[in-house]
Amino acid sequence: MTVFYHDKEVRVWEISKDKELPEWVQQCFDNNSMVWYDNKLKVLVKAINPSSKRDVKLGLLDTALGYYGGGFVMGNVGDIFDSTNGRIISKKNFLNHYDIRKVDCKN
Repeated sequence: MTVFYHDKEVRVWEISKDKELPEWVQQCFDNNSMVWYDNKLKVLVKAINPSSKRDVKLGLLDTALGYYGGGFVMGNVGDIFDSTNGRIISKKNFLNHYDIRKVDCKN
């Protein structure tokens, strides 16, 4: 299965505590870029998929809100983490705005 957002391929994960983790998600947990707080997931987006444009946007927002060292997003079990765009969205928004395509395996 391949997922697209605005015709660009993206890497996503449905946040879950009981399903097998993709390798890239396990690596994020191993290096503490993702951490569980009860049933909430805290993600350090800057460490997973660096983007200078997004970092400037988050940095300005952090400064305006009085945060220090931001770049974190929080999600609940069942939400979708889009690591390519560095955001967490609800499953409903994911189904409405993302394009899921099955990959043809021709041998």
